[in-house]
Amino acid sequence: MRTRSLPDRCRAFRAFRAGALVAACILLAVAALPRTASAASAIGAPASFSVPAENWEARSQLSGVIFSPTYDAAGQKPRLLSQQSGAATVRFQVQQQAGSLYLVFSNPRGKGYPLDSAGTFIIKRSLQDGSFEQVKIFVQDDPGTYLRIFPDGDRTLMDAWLFGEPFQSGVALPVTFDRVLTAPLSSIIQWGAAAVDWPLLLKPQPGPEDQHLQEIVATLESRLRSLRDMDDGAMDGSGRMVYIATGTPALRGGFNCSGFAKWVVDGLYAPLAGHPMDIAPLKSRNAGKDNPWSSRFEEEMDPWFGLDWTRGLARTLALAQDGTEPSDSQVDVRDADHVAYIRDVGYPVPRLQALLYFLARRDPGKLYLGSVNAPSSAVSEGTPTLRQHHHVIVLAPYFDAEGAFQVVVMERNLKTSIPSLVRRYGTEYVHLVRIDPRGTFDPPPIPGAR
Repeated sequence: MRTRSLPDRCRAFRAFRAGALVAACILLAVAALPRTASAASAIGAPASFSVPAENWEARSQLSGVIFSPTYDAAGQKPRLLSQQSGAATVRFQVQQQAGSLYLVFSNPRGKGYPLDSAGTFIIKRSLQDGSFEQVKIFVQDDPGTYLRIFPDGDRTLMDAWLFGEPFQSGVALPVTFDRVLTAPLSSIIQWGAAAVDWPLLLKPQPGPEDQHLQEIVATLESRLRSLRDMDDGAMDGSGRMVYIATGTPALRGGFNCSGFAKWVVDGLYAPLAGHPMDIAPLKSRNAGKDNPWSSRFEEEMDPWFGLDWTRGLARTLALAQDGTEPSDSQVDVRDADHVAYIRDVGYPVPRLQALLYFLARRDPGKLYLGSVNAPSSAVSEGTPTLRQHHHVIVLAPYFDAEGAFQVVVMERNLKTSIPSLVRRYGTEYVHLVRIDPRGTFDPPPIPGAR
């Protein structure tokens, strides 16, 4: 009988981890609306949100340029414009690309004026006939979160995008398109108030749950350097470093991806139980039981290990916290807004950023464990292609002190990122379980660690 451990594909992460560690060593107001507003969000509880700094004064100062013939507008030099309210300064520049002229009014962020800073207006005109094609307004400090406003005959329509996902489309605004070009963003928000879920689209005011999750992340980051990497490695219920498959001790033990995720959750479990979780219950087979046609291949292919492991961690912690063990459906993330769930498979990896944003807005301060999965290769003649849950990750989505959305990704003793996941697993899926990180967080000490 095969003893359960994470499939060999997880070991491919070692090469990525080694390269990343080498790199790490080398690189050792708004006029009509207040800046902060409250409204009832479509996802439940009232939500506070922030409107980006205005730059309508700067656009009004250059209204002659905006409405001038394109050959005049194209010759304008970059300049900084001062304002009495909203952003103190706004950078104006003109760009040409693919037959269009772009008039860019960039808000400051950090030491510069990036194109995707919150509040930036980009007016697009045709170089062929001078017509206005659209306005693009970034509403968070993210290249995928913006409004697109465009003329449609006599109408003015607006689409909203959130972290690269189409959010709301075809919203009719009760004004002419020309009026939008020099209007305050606050006015646009009011014009679309009946149709757009602004509390979800605009960045929120962070709460204590976000701060607690940031503190957990800081604790983990401070300890990453002391962790060792080891295939099939984890900490058992007595605090020993062992091999997951056999339970035998490892003298210079470390963690693989599933062992690392367990150690993170042990940081919440051990303060309650007085010891880390036992490994054996986490290896029990629970997934796929309603698929009898594939159960005969469990021993040979073990496709569900990562899914069973993450669910087991979530259930065991919840039992210690509340005295009742939840079901798989209660720990799974199956009810996410705007992104469809596939049972025992989860969500496409490229949609993870948007998914976590929705989750963090609806239920702030939660940790998530993910089991990355993809179709497996047949290991012998006659075996089917099943989804193999081959890699486990830890996800911490929160809003920082400025309200900017952050996602910390940790996997196999290393901090990575959503773009890194997409590069490596862009065609795959990730199943999520929810971890409530309330209470004390104190990961167990690593034997022999400095």
